[in-house]
Amino acid sequence: MDERERTGSAEPIYEGSRVQASKNAGIVPRGERILSGLVAGVALALLIDLLGVPQIFGVGSDAIMIPFALLAGLLAMSRFRRVIPVAAALLFVLTLIVAYTGVADALALRFIRTDPFPQSADAVIALSAGVTADGYMTQQATDRTLKAVELVKNRVAPILVVTREERRGRGFVLSPESDQRRVASSAGVNQILTTKTVKNTHDEAVAVATLARARGWRRIVLVTSPFHSRRACATFEKTGLAVTCIPSDSRDIAVKRLRYPHDRLGAFGMLLYETVGTLRYRQLGWI
Repeated sequence: MDERERTGSAEPIYEGSRVQASKNAGIVPRGERILSGLVAGVALALLIDLLGVPQIFGVGSDAIMIPFALLAGLLAMSRFRRVIPVAAALLFVLTLIVAYTGVADALALRFIRTDPFPQSADAVIALSAGVTADGYMTQQATDRTLKAVELVKNRVAPILVVTREERRGRGFVLSPESDQRRVASSAGVNQILTTKTVKNTHDEAVAVATLARARGWRRIVLVTSPFHSRRACATFEKTGLAVTCIPSDSRDIAVKRLRYPHDRLGAFGMLLYETVGTLRYRQLGWI
């Protein structure tokens, strides 16, 4: 007869071992926690990028992915380990709402300003929109230039003005000016002027206003991307110019038919960007 039978105890002989095994089973290995945190951080960065948040700061998903992953990996080893997964889950829900319900469509479209065509104007202005690493216009810049060239060809104004933007690196300076001129000249537009180098919409407005005063221009037609049109035209008007605002055709976002997730997410990103930009320009007194 063993000791348990003699004492009449009903406690299983291996109960202590089972309890300890159960406790050990609930402990997630450190490496697994870190890996889960890294994955959650990457997911959070991708969702933030889908919603267009990095555009506000002028960066892309490649710039935020590694920092978010490292931060999430560190948090995974702390008592705040659930913060990143919960944040990612909430952003995932927001992304679904934006992409599939169109809840932000009307708000985004309010940033588009379209004025009636003027009877006459002195110049058509095509705003820049960045330059690629090969020195070409970006998609939005191409859309703007094509629309401005079309207006000049239709004799809305006799002169095309493009704003000059540069991309600098170690030992090189890139500008889309030659690309802009090539597009214009291929359409038969030969009267092309270029402003001094600019960095933002306010710089463009000041540069064009200086050019307008020197040449005695009174009214300009401003061409920019649809969602950028209201802030841009208000900025130019602040310099004293009479502005007719004409949005370019949009080839990256189907502005006229916001029916698909990609277009709705793109519009939401522009909504965020232009909201922050408008508030900042008002704070600085630029509009």
